[in-house]
Amino acid sequence: MRALIVEDEPLLIEDLEEFLLEEQFNVDSAQTLSKAFDLVAAEEYDLILLDLGLPDGDGIELLKTIKSDHKETAVIIITARGETEDKVKGLELGSDDYLAKPFPIAELRARIHAVMRRKYNISDNQIAAGPLKLNMDHMKVLVDDKPLEVTETEYKMMRYLVLNKNKTITRIALAEHIWGSKIDDRFSLDFINSHMKNIRKKLSAAGVENLIKTVYGVGYKLMTYETE
Repeated sequence: MRALIVEDEPLLIEDLEEFLLEEQFNVDSAQTLSKAFDLVAAEEYDLILLDLGLPDGDGIELLKTIKSDHKETAVIIITARGETEDKVKGLELGSDDYLAKPFPIAELRARIHAVMRRKYNISDNQIAAGPLKLNMDHMKVLVDDKPLEVTETEYKMMRYLVLNKNKTITRIALAEHIWGSKIDDRFSLDFINSHMKNIRKKLSAAGVENLIKTVYGVGYKLMTYETE
């Protein structure tokens, strides 16, 4: 999944980046409100850690934009403003959680896991789509409850498609999910196509056909035919 840190303290950014990478996020960061606006306009994020007191403005303004234009993005406010009034305002504007500084990383981890479970309907650290079950902790894939051997890259691709089941995902979005925004378009997209062929072969060998559809000229869609 992709995360954005909006924070102006370099040491805290460094700590948060290290933590989120360990949690299997690809991470971008912005130390100013203006850069954060640019990133949010250009990229799709699963999670944003948002400070309110930024050098060039109030993070609340970014929160309003996120909840207006990117309703599916989860936002956890991290700020030195611990007053009840600020917390209530942030929650009323749609933030998914609010954490006052200083905070232990263990608490942030618990808050993120809770938010992601709600967002993606994750139960017991597993996500499911049709015959697939993916374990979020151990990078394991099950097909009809039988193990499917996959590489780390294949697992990440399948996880992203399962988290976004029944939605069209572009090849670029898949590449950025794996390598972040620093990608070589041609190489990365050819790499995605190659891995997708391998995934389909493995699913076919496990008796699963036509689960992942190609949307020609765009990308892929994992179809479960579930009623939302």
